[in-house]
Amino acid sequence: MEYQHQLNMIKTLDVQKGSSYRGDCLFCLNRNTLSVRNENGKLSWKCFHSSCTAKGMASNGVTVDDLQNFIDSKRVSYDFSRPPFTIPKEFVTVYGNNKARDYISQYQLEDTEARLMYDVKQDRIVFLIEENGEVVGAVGRALAEDTVPKWYKYNSCHLPFVAGTNKYIGVVVEDCVSACKVALANLTGIAIMGTSLKEEYVSPIASIIERCFVCLDKDATEKSFKIKDTLSYHLPTYVEMIDKDLKNYSVDELKEWSKKLCETL
Repeated sequence: MEYQHQLNMIKTLDVQKGSSYRGDCLFCLNRNTLSVRNENGKLSWKCFHSSCTAKGMASNGVTVDDLQNFIDSKRVSYDFSRPPFTIPKEFVTVYGNNKARDYISQYQLEDTEARLMYDVKQDRIVFLIEENGEVVGAVGRALAEDTVPKWYKYNSCHLPFVAGTNKYIGVVVEDCVSACKVALANLTGIAIMGTSLKEEYVSPIASIIERCFVCLDKDATEKSFKIKDTLSYHLPTYVEMIDKDLKNYSVDELKEWSKKLCETL
């Protein structure tokens, strides 16, 4: 595909300096596969659909203000060179292991939309991270309580774990199980794996939902408001306090909680 044609088409999106765009590809027309960034004096773009070759970069020139903003914010630029994630041969179906089945039953995850597997080598239940239907990473939770670390990330994936398909309301939570429980309440659960929001997660979160609630444990209240402040620049964001860990909510409790949450909007 001719570079100049791509550049001319990308420029029609008018992506401003310091911002990004995620949406339908201008070239192959597939939904939500085109990523464009205008940062640090460079305009870069890439379509993630396997059949599309749209990809490029152009210089916009760097001003003193651009450099200062980069230093101040410590932006993490999108890395198109990340190696693809290959599902390890140790990952097998969760239903072939009694401990994995018991864990799923304990947290009522039988009907989760997320893709779960079992790591026979590390004895972990694995939550697959997907982007446009492609597995790009994985997070594993140890089934033995004395295993360290309890949560293990298999690669340096640039995306958080997401469960659910609600495009209007998402909930930022600490771990993958909580994200799956949020999805059972017909919302989109977004697991940031801890109480700090990675900057590279911000744009992906803003691209999949229109409104966001931050729902961390009570002892992370201060960090909840810090995450809210960060996300509020990109989409309406609220802090939601909970009485107990979302993992321990029953499905009925989740649906009632979800209903009350929506009524606050």
